[in-house]
Amino acid sequence: MSTHGRVAVLLLLVAPLFLPTDSWSADWALSEAELARLGDGGVLVTSEVAGDGVEGDVRAAVQIGATPEQVFKTLTDCAQALEFVPHLVRCTVLETAPDHSWQVVEQQVYYGWFMPRASYVFRADYERFERIRHRNLRGDFRENDGIWEFRPVRGGAATIVTYRLRLVPRFRVPHWLMRSTLMRDLPAMMRGLRAHAEHRAGLAVAAAGPAGP
Repeated sequence: MSTHGRVAVLLLLVAPLFLPTDSWSADWALSEAELARLGDGGVLVTSEVAGDGVEGDVRAAVQIGATPEQVFKTLTDCAQALEFVPHLVRCTVLETAPDHSWQVVEQQVYYGWFMPRASYVFRADYERFERIRHRNLRGDFRENDGIWEFRPVRGGAATIVTYRLRLVPRFRVPHWLMRSTLMRDLPAMMRGLRAHAEHRAGLAVAAAGPAGP
């Protein structure tokens, strides 16, 4: 895959743009009820916002009918990101490690007349097919740190994807707007990731041809 084909986490492009946060939870243990909901096709989105929204913790999870490798490659594909990440208008890889263990990525989102464009550069560190960590380097955020994790289920044929984000923009956003955007865009991104990864998985099955006797 080309350097411009692989890119880091597409995460910060949606609702979390509106969730400044100083709190960060390192672990997210899904309950049996939450796992069952994911298995039924649900998308989990949770947030803890204090006061007028200046502190919070955003998390999302989805189960995808594709291997961790297929999900990882979908999530780190800049061209596909432009198709399923809400409001993303630019995604460019600026630098890639010789061993592809990390990348520096520039992204831009646009929310229309009621919000400014946001541009930022972050570094994504890859633990191939298991985890992606990203951290802010420069741009319209004071902080921009997150982690994607990929957990195989159903014998490796499916993947539970979890995402946790800590983000502090350099501008203020009304609390009501942050809430409504969060509940609309973050689930949409997770569903988009699922659709594209499952399409990739389907293409892999088709390319492999029918199973032998």
